[in-house]
Amino acid sequence: MLNEIKNIFIKNFFNLSLNQILNVLFTLIITPILFKTLGSDQFGLINLYLTIVLLLSFIIGYGYNLNSPQRLASFNTKHQVQILLVEILSVRIIISIIILFFTLSITPLLNLSINQFYIFTFSLIILLSEAINPFFYYQGKDDLHGVALSNFIFKLFYFILIVSFVKLKSDAFLVNLFFGFSALIVYSVCWIYIFRKENLTWYWINFKIFTDRIKENIFFTLSSLANYLSLSGSLIILSFFVNNNELGNYSLAQKIGFLLRMIPVFITQSVLQIASRKNSNDKKSLEIFLNKTYNIGLIFSLFISLIIVIFSKRIIYYMSGEYIDYSQKILIILSLIPFFSMLNFKNMIVILVKEMKEVLYITTWNCVLFLFIIGSLLSYLYGGVGLSISLILTEIFNYFVCQFFIKKNESKYA
Repeated sequence: MLNEIKNIFIKNFFNLSLNQILNVLFTLIITPILFKTLGSDQFGLINLYLTIVLLLSFIIGYGYNLNSPQRLASFNTKHQVQILLVEILSVRIIISIIILFFTLSITPLLNLSINQFYIFTFSLIILLSEAINPFFYYQGKDDLHGVALSNFIFKLFYFILIVSFVKLKSDAFLVNLFFGFSALIVYSVCWIYIFRKENLTWYWINFKIFTDRIKENIFFTLSSLANYLSLSGSLIILSFFVNNNELGNYSLAQKIGFLLRMIPVFITQSVLQIASRKNSNDKKSLEIFLNKTYNIGLIFSLFISLIIVIFSKRIIYYMSGEYIDYSQKILIILSLIPFFSMLNFKNMIVILVKEMKEVLYITTWNCVLFLFIIGSLLSYLYGGVGLSISLILTEIFNYFVCQFFIKKNESKYA
């Protein structure tokens, strides 16, 4: 049993690491192409509107990436799997269509320039692609090889479209369109394969099931939304205080910073299913396992941070084709975020394993509020440098807030 758990952890960690390496390589390849082709101002805009659309997509995901993998892992029958998959996908698709039409209806009222209007509206295809993102299925089935494979095909397809069609600054509106279109095609193929492999049948849910599912995951949804805001909302905050050129230079460093921030996330995803099983069978063994993973994660994240600091100048030069001191400073600060984020690893495992929805909701929104207050203040005073510092302060704040609310609600979830 112990060897089986170790093998699952190693397999999951390897596949998530492979997936993250693919993301890093893709970012290192595609970012210089886009930055040099579009310029810092257009590059900043496509990242700003990508951030806003991905924010909407977290509502569409409806928090099922947090609790559906555990449910799938515990199911023994095809009937249970089919009900869960069909209902989750139906809810996501319906929500995505509602949000898509609502967003399209209000966009003309936002007083955007023609360029901004095109970039934003063509980005909205991402909403449909995120509705059918199969990540939760692969995680629940301990088949994270599927995540890495689908991500590779998606990014390859996207890369081919970018290289083939994005040639001028005026082509900026195609960037996010191609991102969403590539994901939509690849994810659709994944679900066709999954349904055939599992011998499942598709059907549309009725209104009662839809409303029941909506009520069920409201806390996880709001928590996911808040979590994304705390990760990527910085770009939205900064857009109010700097021009498009500085926003683009900040985005250049943030591209790497965001990937680094995902290190604690994929470590959590690697052990979540194991932790769920251990929590049911052997709580002492769970504590030992988490402590060991926690220590390794801290050392690993600190090592990565130091590597990024040492090579920050070269990284920015490679990404942009020039030495940009501003972007280098931002990258050095952001490189410390994985270490401070890793401090909260054990807290997040406890919250997710015990499905402490209210605790997750309260802590994540406290962090968002903290980020928007301190981030706005420091952005106003020091621009992107101040905002980057506020992101580190938010990670530290997150650790103490989670500790406090877990202890406060311990008896309730015992």
